[in-house]
Amino acid sequence: MPNCAPLYVQPPTVEPYRYGLFSVAQMPAETDPHWRCGVEWEPLACIPAHGVGDQCDNPGVQKELDDGVPLVSATPFVIHANYLCRLPGRPDPAEIERRAREALRLGEQRAVEQTVWTGELGNTPFLADPAAVVLNDGGLPVAAADALNMTGGIAALESYLRANYGGTGVIHAPAGAIPVMARYHQLREPDSGPLRTWLGTPVAAYGVAPNIGPDGLPAPDGTAWLYATGPVAIRRGDVFLNPPNLAGAFNRTTNEVAMLAEREYVVGWDCLHAAVLVNINC
Repeated sequence: MPNCAPLYVQPPTVEPYRYGLFSVAQMPAETDPHWRCGVEWEPLACIPAHGVGDQCDNPGVQKELDDGVPLVSATPFVIHANYLCRLPGRPDPAEIERRAREALRLGEQRAVEQTVWTGELGNTPFLADPAAVVLNDGGLPVAAADALNMTGGIAALESYLRANYGGTGVIHAPAGAIPVMARYHQLREPDSGPLRTWLGTPVAAYGVAPNIGPDGLPAPDGTAWLYATGPVAIRRGDVFLNPPNLAGAFNRTTNEVAMLAEREYVVGWDCLHAAVLVNINC
């Protein structure tokens, strides 16, 4: 072996992981900057349709009307990543900025998934909300003995979506539950786009899912919480640097430079929200 220092080289090319929350979400572009204060909208597929019998025999029949229009809302949060290093040996400001931006690009989906699952940043809506409809018999609390098998759990979510929503919803799952879904033939291999069930419902595989239920507790060993919601909309701003330049990021006392890359988010979904505990032991 030669007696010399190792050669500094570029790291392998890395792409964000596939089939996460970003793969199932709509990402509308807003021209009004007030979305950063949160958003609200009137969903289109939450009011049910109704039927009447033969009106020739009963022309005066009263048709059922639904009173009011539902309103859903979502609140903002910020995701950030940083690059902290000693300035000597890092003379290129562009490299420091690039490292901060790359850290955010590769880490933001996991951070958004963590936030959307737990609501830990005070954001609404979030998956582990006590208001979620629990489809296991008896509601909360749910013990491991109450967990459905994977086929039963997916069936419960699909049935709930079809019975309560006029469009295609989304199923949210920890990544560790995905192989079990595939084992029990609950996933369709996509040609492109997100994972889907056999009924075509998109499935988001969460990279960092704490597997917390609507009771605020981690799922018992060998089980996982799955959630169903309406379609997900993610609004996010441009990446910005904080501080915006190397001069502001440099601490002359420590010779350290610390730069953050940040992005604002608002994540919400249409009007339904259900949960089910499933067994993930094959």
